Amino acid sequence: MSLLATLLLALAHLGWAALHPGGQGRLLQTCSLGVLYASALTCWFAARVTPETALTWRWMAWALGIYAVSNTVYVLLEQRNGAVPFPSVLDAFYLGFYGLFSAACLALPRRPLRQAEAWRLTLDVGIVAGALGVLLWYGALASRLGTAQTTLIGSLVSLAYPGAGLSALGLLLLVIRRRERFQLEESLLALGLIIFVIADTLYLFLGDHGGFASGLPVDLLWTAGATLFALAAWHSPRAVPLGRPLTAVIRAAPRFTRPLYTLAPYLGLIVCFAMALLTHGEDTLAARGVLWGTAGVTLLVAARQLAALTDNAALTAQLAALNATLESRVTARTAEVERGRAQLEAHALELAWQAHHDSLTGLPNRAGFLTALGEAVERQQAPAEAGLPADLLAVLFLDLDGFKGINDTLGHTVGDQLLIKVAARLRGAQQPGEFTARLGGDEFMVLTSQPPQARARQVLELFTAPFDLSGRPVRISASVGVSVYPDSGQDAESLYMHADVAMYEAKRAGKDAARVFQPQMAGQRSQTPPEERLRGALERGEFSLFYQPICNAARQTVTLEALLRWHSPELGLLAPGQFLPAAQRLGLEDRLGDWVLNEACAQLARWHAAGHADLRVAVNISRSQLERPDLPGQVGTALARHRLSGSCVEFELAAPLPVGAEGQAIPVMRAVQEQGVRWSLCGFGAAQSALTPLLRLPVQTLKLDRGLIGALDGPPDGQAQARRAVQASVALAGALGLSVVAEGVETHAQWAAATALGCDLGQGFWLGHPQNTAKTTARLGHALEQPHPPG
Repeated sequence: MSLLATLLLALAHLGWAALHPGGQGRLLQTCSLGVLYASALTCWFAARVTPETALTWRWMAWALGIYAVSNTVYVLLEQRNGAVPFPSVLDAFYLGFYGLFSAACLALPRRPLRQAEAWRLTLDVGIVAGALGVLLWYGALASRLGTAQTTLIGSLVSLAYPGAGLSALGLLLLVIRRRERFQLEESLLALGLIIFVIADTLYLFLGDHGGFASGLPVDLLWTAGATLFALAAWHSPRAVPLGRPLTAVIRAAPRFTRPLYTLAPYLGLIVCFAMALLTHGEDTLAARGVLWGTAGVTLLVAARQLAALTDNAALTAQLAALNATLESRVTARTAEVERGRAQLEAHALELAWQAHHDSLTGLPNRAGFLTALGEAVERQQAPAEAGLPADLLAVLFLDLDGFKGINDTLGHTVGDQLLIKVAARLRGAQQPGEFTARLGGDEFMVLTSQPPQARARQVLELFTAPFDLSGRPVRISASVGVSVYPDSGQDAESLYMHADVAMYEAKRAGKDAARVFQPQMAGQRSQTPPEERLRGALERGEFSLFYQPICNAARQTVTLEALLRWHSPELGLLAPGQFLPAAQRLGLEDRLGDWVLNEACAQLARWHAAGHADLRVAVNISRSQLERPDLPGQVGTALARHRLSGSCVEFELAAPLPVGAEGQAIPVMRAVQEQGVRWSLCGFGAAQSALTPLLRLPVQTLKLDRGLIGALDGPPDGQAQARRAVQASVALAGALGLSVVAEGVETHAQWAAATALGCDLGQGFWLGHPQNTAKTTARLGHALEQPHPPG
């Protein structure tokens, strides 16, 4: 309401002055005084509703109030005496307005500045104020001071008006420049103050040229200034919510005000030089004042440039020092990272070697052999697909005859020596291109491209001479099973298993012999079921899930891994390795994966309803499923169908992914993870494992390969290496925030060692064999009755 009164009175003043441009009148006086009082009232109300700037608006209310009262007294004296003398006591009150305005400026919030910035800003404001002073001097003050009637006190009062006004303006500009954001109310204050200074200067000028009387149109300047002060108070940020137009203005204003603030000192200097050129050759008080004012502004500009140069030099020195410090820190950090990376790479190489090699003999282990066999099969398949002849590929499976008797009679130390000697003979007789490995115990493998039967005889001849074990000759023979690609199998797993079958056939034939796998050796239970037997098996309900427990340190089951089994009427119960290759060739892998996910979720929901609310289920995800963009949708549908949360399900992924597949798999995995499902990376420590998946794939669990866990209770030397490998893997997982599962726990010693080395969970035959749904349900019920099984 006070602002509205201010605006209405200001419009009335403007309208009356437009209709009577040269006349005086009490209405004009009343409107002018009303604007001052209404503006003071607006500032007073702004002080009550804006705590942050309350003191500023309180000082402004006092300043405008004093100015309004002074004007009221001036009008009364003018009406009584016909004129008001200059100078008078009223001038002290008028000048008090600028003092109170300066106090209001000092009460405005502002950000702290460095000393150099404060000096530079002060000089900038001094330059601008000096340029304005030169203009005022030339326009009004010089002519007034040059008259003969002007007394010393009158001259001082005349100079006090623009001096006080410019000082207040300088203070306000200092505050504005120190604010981080553009404030509309401060700009309105500055504009209103400039108008007040101009009005007071015109008042002095008119007083020397015909006299000044209240009610003249010049009063519009005080009216305009007071109106701007009221608008500034009304717009105070907490007094009035910002609308969209004002917000747009505030956001756009810095683009114009910042360049203006930067150029203002130089524009002031240009104005002074222009005035000096304009008065060149004149010998008047105005010309001399312009000349001295220009000289003063020039000195201020020079001081400002010197301050800027000094500050820039100091900042440059600080920046150089900071840059040197940063460079030294970066160099030290880079060296530290490089050392860490080198240690990590060396440790990774050590882990990879330990994971893929037998600690006793130094030969590759089972994982290393299966990798080499898989790569060899891929090399065989490539020429076949191109219609070219492939090289011969055969697998020799060796098992020592009577090795258990040597361990029992001569001791395990002698047995270990014998295994080392056997490995040395096999390595020494290795042909170019062959690959020899120890699977574990007294089993060895040879991958060869030589004629298999002749090569098997050569291997058997290696056992003709006795083995010297600490001066004691020991004779031992071996049985060799042979499988040949592609007659004995078209994939690595089939070749491996059929060489095993042929080896047992050689033992049944009397040992110290070699046999090549023949289909009839497997009888009716062929290890590679024909593809036609797999067609329709899903529809006929021949698949089921077995569940193997994953236990915590207290041997409590926390997760059950769902394992697919095929109940073939002709072939019996088959594990995935015996039928998944054929399923892949038939394109059934994705359908089987969807069935496993849905069936596992359905069974988990039933177990939850039976009281096992904290139980989770782990499902193996094939690489082809990761290539499906609809996998997150399939997961969400299965969870919703059985009313399960994603935290109840864990997906297991076997490493490594094919080259280039990680980039496609990562977004799919993350989309699944967003539903709460956890990811596990299996087989870490096997031949194919690497650190890269741990750093890129969004996994939460690391499953250590059974080869590492199995070596924890092997030969003493191997135990030490295996312990270091497991400990390092657990430390690496901890650094990456992953939990660790020990796979393949088959003995109490392995379990004790794995838990002591920091493995969070364990899985293996010693903790529980895979069992069908009925037996698993019974086992869970027994666990509810005995929640803490003995260790």
